[in-house]
Amino acid sequence: MKIDIFTPPVFEKHTLDIEHINNSTGKKWIYSSSGKASIYHILKDLNITKILIPVYICESVLLPLKQLNITPLFYDIEEEDLNPSLESIKELSQKYNVKTILVASMYGNPANLVEIEKFCKENDIFLIDDAAQSFGATVDNRAVGTFGDAGFFSFSVGKPTAGHLGSFFWSSKEVKIKRKKHCIVHYCKWLDFYFNRYKIYDNHFKLLKKVLNLFSRIQMKYIDITDDDICEFEKEILGGILHEPFLFRENYFKKFLKEFYANNYFQVIHTLRGNANNHKFILLFKSSQQAQKFIYFMKESNIYASNGYKLLSSNLEYLPNARKLDKRVVELPIENDKEKMQYLFKKVREFD
Repeated sequence: MKIDIFTPPVFEKHTLDIEHINNSTGKKWIYSSSGKASIYHILKDLNITKILIPVYICESVLLPLKQLNITPLFYDIEEEDLNPSLESIKELSQKYNVKTILVASMYGNPANLVEIEKFCKENDIFLIDDAAQSFGATVDNRAVGTFGDAGFFSFSVGKPTAGHLGSFFWSSKEVKIKRKKHCIVHYCKWLDFYFNRYKIYDNHFKLLKKVLNLFSRIQMKYIDITDDDICEFEKEILGGILHEPFLFRENYFKKFLKEFYANNYFQVIHTLRGNANNHKFILLFKSSQQAQKFIYFMKESNIYASNGYKLLSSNLEYLPNARKLDKRVVELPIENDKEKMQYLFKKVREFD
């Protein structure tokens, strides 16, 4: 039986109710065009020259730092959940005398935000709570993204809040944005998302898909949308994604964790605290060689599998866990399709 690579689930449409999100989180969320833009707006008026960030995270976080001439310094992660190491944060913030830290909760699993927030308050450190991968997760009865002095979540393929683009952030510092409008760009980005992600296997739109994909690459290089405001048509689209409960993800994740918890080749990364919002299966293999064999095996079975993030620094002198975990992480999709999930489980069993 051949199963195609997974396609995104269908989302129910609702109007974006940002006031409800404000009230339920106790924050005033501000729109930006992307997670990168949110980081930029949070940092631009802080007048800092360096920031501590996790060594294991999407490299896109480096772009706003480069724009603002801020030097990134890197801290270690925990082996159990790939989240920030409190011990490393304590050690390196003092070593480098850093007063701004970005903490990301990886793969829907809350980081140790309670203890990290406490440490930052005690040491007058500005804490940014990056909920790009974990919006909807909670810890200590608080939403991930609301800890510290600023926070954000964003819309993107492969996140709990899937979508074409967009982000919301808050900050304890006043943020001023001279707003711009590039709604044609936003709409083309939406079309690119729709046809190249949702309609990926519909071959009736081959030429249109190529044109939209080319436009997206040109836009990223030549059209700056950092200061953009939200467009009217996006409120319905993003609202629908925010309202979707994704209970199927939780159900399949629990089944996967139960079946493959005691495995010969890998451990299933899961939350150590709070309530997670898992949107992928994350596997940590015992070796990088086994991880690569598994990725090849799954792709041969027409199931998308990929390595985790590339480490953002090659200097791992103070980052022993990152050195040990490098290239051992594998990501697998979760989709609301019983047949496809049964097929994925079957293939993981075959590899085992």
